[in-house]
Amino acid sequence: MAGTWINLSTPAGVSADTMLLLTDGSVLVHNADRPGAPGTGGKDWYRLTPDAEGNYSSGTWSAAFNMDTARQFFASGVLNDGRVFVVGGEFSDAFEQDQCYTAEIFDPTTGRWAPLPKPSPDFDVIEGDVVSCILADGRVLCGSLVDSRTAIWNPADGTWTEAGRGFDPTGAQTKIGKTNEETWTLLGNGNVLTVQIFGATAAQNAEMYVPSTDRWVSAGATTRNIVANTIEKVNPEEIGPALLLPDGRVLAIGGNGHTEFYTPNADPALPGTWAAGPDFPADPGNAAAPVGLLTCLDGAGVLLPGGQVLCLTGATRPELDEQNNPSYWSGPTTVCVIDSTATPPTVLPLENQPSNIPTQPTDLASDTWTGTFLMLPNGHPLFSNQSSVISEYLPEVTELTPKAQWRPTITACPGALKVGQTYTVSGTQFNGLSHASSYGDDRQNATNYPLIRLSNTAGAAVYLRTFGFSTRAVATGGAVVSTRVQVPDHTPAGVWQLVVVANGCASDPMTVTISA
Repeated sequence: MAGTWINLSTPAGVSADTMLLLTDGSVLVHNADRPGAPGTGGKDWYRLTPDAEGNYSSGTWSAAFNMDTARQFFASGVLNDGRVFVVGGEFSDAFEQDQCYTAEIFDPTTGRWAPLPKPSPDFDVIEGDVVSCILADGRVLCGSLVDSRTAIWNPADGTWTEAGRGFDPTGAQTKIGKTNEETWTLLGNGNVLTVQIFGATAAQNAEMYVPSTDRWVSAGATTRNIVANTIEKVNPEEIGPALLLPDGRVLAIGGNGHTEFYTPNADPALPGTWAAGPDFPADPGNAAAPVGLLTCLDGAGVLLPGGQVLCLTGATRPELDEQNNPSYWSGPTTVCVIDSTATPPTVLPLENQPSNIPTQPTDLASDTWTGTFLMLPNGHPLFSNQSSVISEYLPEVTELTPKAQWRPTITACPGALKVGQTYTVSGTQFNGLSHASSYGDDRQNATNYPLIRLSNTAGAAVYLRTFGFSTRAVATGGAVVSTRVQVPDHTPAGVWQLVVVANGCASDPMTVTISA
């Protein structure tokens, strides 16, 4: 694959890590640094707004939006109303490592962060680098670092409840093993899939949460171990990203160089089937490589509009941790592309690599764990790695072009819109066929929600603000879904082409007229 990269510079003093796509097309970027403690999480976020033609490389940056608490490696996501939440933090200025349990919420319409109430001490186990997943109904499922408990936060009423007990507060917990280091994937049937890191057995090393029964159930067993562990000479129990593909399968990228495909069962309560996926390229002569392959000991992946997956890999690099114990990470990073449609599926290093990856494995930004992908509405992924440069990948035609049946469709939209007014737009597959980006427990930035873009013959592009999504379900097929949309005050009057975009896949355009 011969896509190319262009670089975006961050504001002075900013090392970009977590990136979130806001519903008006702008990008919220977290600073990995704080004064005196680089690489341990800042309080400040910055907003990147595309230029008048919809280009991010020549967009503008806002001033800082500051949280109350500095944090890094936390749960995060964009809610149905367009606000952004963060929960926990592996590193924080106010807590010991892995003990930050507080939460905050950002309102893009005001540019302000506020505390997100979270009952303490009952839900303090939702802390540190907690894993999360926004369910189809808009609630947020969160995990615990210390035990098998999981919890659901309902943004609609602010309540927190323990999950996995079959709707019985005194019922037995059905999750096997703690959720620490797991990667969660939202399936088309509404379940949440995970490969277990702790508590796995030979007959079952995968689970799924079933919201309709509030239970964790078996999702079967992978054909091979894909978790890097001490048996394989690697200290961390680590795994890579896991992405729902357009064909309904999940691609689970292992921490040890193996991958697996999961096909859901027609009955959402029953386990699906696992099949071996392609292996990463060899890591020859490296005694630290668990199975002789490049690894992804924490790292990101992103689904391209054409169905291919970009993922981060690296040589297995030994070092000593703070207690002088052997520690291993993947670096320097190589971006690979996985083509699941090939026969057999392939994993190959990307022909052109981003320039912001250092080639020396001792540099912080060289490891896979520093990297994050975010799918933009133009179909271009952004890549950040705790450096002052963000890279934008410009896919080649086959990577950028989705199949016709993968695109959203518009079934109802007013033909005349007024600046400052709010409308409802309806159609199919508004959330796309996947959450599109994945990392695991350290950060989540799913983009399974609709954006609306206007363009005209002069080359201008304007994003309208969407909110009030009728569902967050993915791969909704022919079911009609909807979003509310507000025409911003700066939208020029005139004739425009309007499209709905999900994960970089745009609908066919319809003509609308904007009036003052």
